[in-house]
This record gives sequence, C-alpha cells and structure tokens, in this order.
Amino acid sequence: MPRFFLVLAAIFLLAAPPAFAHAMLRGSDPAVGSTVKTPPTEVSLTFSESVDPGLSHVEVTDAQGARVDAGMLRLDPANPNRLLVALKPLVAGTYTVMWHAVSTDTHKTQGKFTFTMAP
Repeated sequence: MPRFFLVLAAIFLLAAPPAFAHAMLRGSDPAVGSTVKTPPTEVSLTFSESVDPGLSHVEVTDAQGARVDAGMLRLDPANPNRLLVALKPLVAGTYTVMWHAVSTDTHKTQGKFTFTMAP
C-alpha cells in the first residue's frame, strides 16, 4: 500500500503544470504606506525578477489626480529588477503610485499604493 502512495505522488508531481514566474513588487522607495519628511525626487520599485521598462508603466498622482511623475520610466542600470521614475517637485500631501510591470518572460503584474509627504 505505501508503494501505491509513492507512485501516486510521483504521478502528481510529474503531471503538475510548470510554474510561471511573475514580477512581484518586493519593495519601493518611498516605501508603501510610508510618510516621508523630505520630498523624494524619484520613486523606485523593486520586483522579484527583471522587468521590461518598455512594456511597464508607473504613474504617480497627487490627491487631486494630477500627475507628478516626469513620465520617464527607466531601469536601474545596477539592478534589472528595479524601475525608476523621476518626480516633479512635491508639496505636502498624499501621493498614489499606480504601476504595472511586465517581466522579461512577458508576465504582467499590477498594483498601487500611497505614500505621504509631510515636511
């Protein structure tokens, strides 16, 4: 009987579909939900795997919905898992970061978070 369970387990393991990786958000600067005292000049998003900046998008808006990012999304030259977007000068308030990232294997993830700037 134990041999039956071993054979059954082997069949399930061999028949399992392959796992597809996705670029999951691992961290950001400013951090998700944080309050910063100094206005950041850029937002960085770090993912679990390398991302394609040409297929990804990051938008930062103020409380009124106006864009405050400079629109120039780029890959960190020192880390292919990190996207950077420059910001216009910020004033005190809450900002929303909306993103979608496409990993180099073409899987898309998305999300949003806020941070507050309170000098």
